[in-house]
Amino acid sequence: MAPQYAVPQVRLPFMAAPSMTGAVRRGQWAGADEMVGFCANTPPPTLAPHTAKFWVGGSRRDLFVAVVSGTPPGGKLLARANPMPTGTNAATSLDDAVEIFVDPSPRAANGEIYQAIINAKGLDNGVTFFAAGSASVSGFKVTGALGEGILAVAAQKITIKHNVVVHNDNGGASSGWFECSPQGHVPGDCGEGIHLLSSHDSLIAGNRSMFNSGGILLTDEFGPNFDNTISGNLVEDNLYDCGVTVVSHNPAALSSKGVPQPTKGGTFDNTISGNMIISNGTLGEGAGIVFASAVAGGAAYNNKVTGNEIVGNGLSGVTIHQHAPLTDVSGNVITGNWIGTNNLTGDPGTGDSLTTGVLVDNGGTHKVIDVTVKKNTIAWNTYGIYNHSGGGLTQSGNIFLHVAVHVKK
Repeated sequence: MAPQYAVPQVRLPFMAAPSMTGAVRRGQWAGADEMVGFCANTPPPTLAPHTAKFWVGGSRRDLFVAVVSGTPPGGKLLARANPMPTGTNAATSLDDAVEIFVDPSPRAANGEIYQAIINAKGLDNGVTFFAAGSASVSGFKVTGALGEGILAVAAQKITIKHNVVVHNDNGGASSGWFECSPQGHVPGDCGEGIHLLSSHDSLIAGNRSMFNSGGILLTDEFGPNFDNTISGNLVEDNLYDCGVTVVSHNPAALSSKGVPQPTKGGTFDNTISGNMIISNGTLGEGAGIVFASAVAGGAAYNNKVTGNEIVGNGLSGVTIHQHAPLTDVSGNVITGNWIGTNNLTGDPGTGDSLTTGVLVDNGGTHKVIDVTVKKNTIAWNTYGIYNHSGGGLTQSGNIFLHVAVHVKK
């Protein structure tokens, strides 16, 4: 008798957290429920013709899912998906992709079903959290999305950990994904590899974000973005934008008198620590880490950059840009970092065409930017700190190695 399709239902077994590295170590999944076979998306549903196993387990806080799947007969993956004319992207599910639906309350009248599709060719995003709390994604490779590989919108206490996020941001201005559209003179970045949008108290840690337009993006379009931690990531070779972008797109972040309105908007009180940020923005305009506002009324303030290694980026290692008088990029602290040669392509908006470790520029607005730069090692640059802050720079305890001008005024 041929194998029959059925939707599996399990009581979630508790187990110790496995190592979420993308490799399935069978001993670590011994406490999980193991199932065999995936459904092929055909009418009527049938078992897929190639071998697939998956494991499901959890703790009181986390759900753990692992999948090992063979290739289809002939060994070649089918990947034809393009955005549908209606913008639904529905054809992606007809390609070779692993798509998982989780129904935590199968008997509930109005329950919620969670979906993940990880081979994201043709989709706007690979993994999306919308208004979610205390959720996580770990151990996945996310690739091929038109926009972000991983996107969290209006979320809190999200954990994005130990993922490989590569070759996303493939849409253009005509793709329909809003993050791909330019904002004034600033070209769209399609959301970069990992994007926290108006989210808070979340963790991005131990990921590799590479070969996207940019690496990691924090913004505030729909409300404030705050108290997030970006730690221990490798952010490398995102060629068209910054390694880590902390930017305000919300004109309500400041009042008409320039006073912060933290309940309405702003990107603030975030920590960027212990990351390796290498060779980003070399074919576009991208810093290692940037703080900026793209609109009048925006604010990216009181953030901390500490313990990072930053080298080989198109713009300065840490860049603070003030584009308009009614913006706030003050209160950011840059401390304890190792900053090598940066600003390889020059910064046309500031006139700084020479290698630079840290750049603070008020854009000729005559507004003072208060910034603290202390206890960093800055090496192999023409300028250690390019200071057009309007008198707001506090710098102390920095070590300058092979730097021609320690502080350029």
